Amino acid sequence: MSRWLEYEEAHGKDHTVSGRAVVWRGLECPLPGGERDIVVYLPPSLARTWKIDGGPRATDSAAPGHSYPVLYFHDGQNVFDAKTSYVGEWGADETLETLAGEGLEAIAVAIPNGGKARMDEYNPWRGRSRFAKGRLMGGQGDAYLDWLVGAVKPLVDRSFPVDSRREATGAVGSSMGGLMSLYALLAHGDTFGLAGVMSPSIGWSRYRVLKLIEERGLPPARIHLDMGGREWRGMMNDARRLKAALLACGFEEGRNLHYVEERYAIHRENAWARRLPDALRFLLADTRRVI
Repeated sequence: MSRWLEYEEAHGKDHTVSGRAVVWRGLECPLPGGERDIVVYLPPSLARTWKIDGGPRATDSAAPGHSYPVLYFHDGQNVFDAKTSYVGEWGADETLETLAGEGLEAIAVAIPNGGKARMDEYNPWRGRSRFAKGRLMGGQGDAYLDWLVGAVKPLVDRSFPVDSRREATGAVGSSMGGLMSLYALLAHGDTFGLAGVMSPSIGWSRYRVLKLIEERGLPPARIHLDMGGREWRGMMNDARRLKAALLACGFEEGRNLHYVEERYAIHRENAWARRLPDALRFLLADTRRVI
């Protein structure tokens, strides 16, 4: 029977994780690539009180009844640990440890992608890609989000003291993961009210996600959107088009939309790591605790 493991028990001592993280080994997944290891970062006040076998430690004390917002990160291999990363890590754990000192505490869930199946599960629409010599890809995005909402989230909800309101539940990702964080608001707007949309690849399927937003709008949400000035050709213009569409459907910059252009940034993990602290400050602003 599966159970939560301390991060070192699952991965050994040779890692770069800061704070406390736990791992659920081999969560069943119907997508190509199969079962996934789910890694959960615990904010400091929860890390002191939460036990592997459930319940708080009687010797310590998070505020009674306190619940935590939850952020679900795509491309989970790259979120916390340089050892598991294949292109560099985001340092989300170090960022959240720092933000905890500002009264911003959140549970962060790293969901690994399906390896070679990544481009299928992070795209809702099947089509040919010029990045893969015209090969058909995509079409598994809805199945991925259904699994996240139907299997990953229930596991987290029953294991930790979460604030399950949509206003305290977010999806965060970059590139194709940024597309999926945005699409989560369309496909599961009753679950997600926060979206970290970093360097999103919105051009897929002839800008289908942009057209859906222009046609339907989006439910109330807080969105962080960003782009680097030295990313692939056209991506900055795509980000600006998306920003304009969000403003047109009622979002207001500074209130529920945080938009950033980093002039010299390229399409890489160290750029997203750099922008992550302010992104999370914005997304978590309404959950701040008095310290």
